[in-house]
Amino acid sequence: MTELTRKINDSIFGSVSTKELLANAFEKKKDYFGNNITYSPKVFIPLTTMCRDNCGYCTFVKSPKESGTYLNQDEVLSIAEAGDEAGCYEALFTLGDKPELKWDFALTQLKELGHSSTHEYLISSMKVVNEKFNLFPHANPGLMSKKEIKELKNHSPSGGIMIESFSKNIYDKGKAHYKTDTKYIDLRLDTLNNALEEKYPVTTGLLLGLTSTKEEIVNDITNLINYVKKNSAIQEVILQNFRAKKNTLMKNSSEITNDLFLRIIATTRIYSPTHISLQVPPNLSPDITKFLKSGINDLGGISPLTIDWVNPDHLWPNINKLKLDISTTGQVLRKRLPVYPEFIKKEWLNSKIFEKVNNIIDTDGYPKEQNEQ
Repeated sequence: MTELTRKINDSIFGSVSTKELLANAFEKKKDYFGNNITYSPKVFIPLTTMCRDNCGYCTFVKSPKESGTYLNQDEVLSIAEAGDEAGCYEALFTLGDKPELKWDFALTQLKELGHSSTHEYLISSMKVVNEKFNLFPHANPGLMSKKEIKELKNHSPSGGIMIESFSKNIYDKGKAHYKTDTKYIDLRLDTLNNALEEKYPVTTGLLLGLTSTKEEIVNDITNLINYVKKNSAIQEVILQNFRAKKNTLMKNSSEITNDLFLRIIATTRIYSPTHISLQVPPNLSPDITKFLKSGINDLGGISPLTIDWVNPDHLWPNINKLKLDISTTGQVLRKRLPVYPEFIKKEWLNSKIFEKVNNIIDTDGYPKEQNEQ
């Protein structure tokens, strides 16, 4: 057991009270992020619901027989236009990983749309959204090569790929990633390494609850922190709590709940690099107010228009109530772009994206208030 592993184990499962642990994490958060808690006003664009994987917890993915399909360009533009008019800054392209490698139907549909691959169609869609609207595309397309990232960077300021877990046990029969093609940890880390080489800001994170032992939780947090220290392209870490969904393999699996989840969040903040943005999705917990002083500084994307396509049973919080709840903690809810201020530099952004970003932000790197523009 390394020194960091020991510290993390003692922090999460030791005798220090949750109250004291949260207070330490909250102080570290304030030292760098001040009293801001940010969120990204976004619109979901589910480019395709097909995927070559079939994870044990997913309800987003549909096979062709289950009506899995691609949006056409008119649908993409219609959603983007509505998001732009609603004041969103992020166009989140959600999609499965290269479904044409599994489904002939996907390849046929792509050809009808004038493209030979999902990546090619994604690039085309991001390009037109970026050029026509004030929105900034952000995509989670799964595994990405350096060439693919280079092309994504031309039309977006950032992207994402979740690590989910470092545990090898989740590939076993009956587990979350049994018979998946893209969820192997080495492949996920290769994509994150590619992002570093191409200087592309990325979001990553863990899906807490896929594993079943204390040791796996400690190892996940330890490995995550060690990796984030080495990869300077990572702008944000999401600690997402697994929620069991009906009609999935993991429908009866246990969920990580308040006290343990709070201790994991606080520990991650305490031992992570100071600049790392730490996010907890605000719609996946019964009471997000419990987490506002846990060390997080971000609540991810919240849409005024579209459901959470990945977790459709969990509604977004009301923004006005969220502002009020945050204000009672001495903090302020603030809008952000899909790229964090720390990464708004020419080395990290395509020149045209850099110019577009700078036309929108204030001196702190956040979107200007409407009356300032």
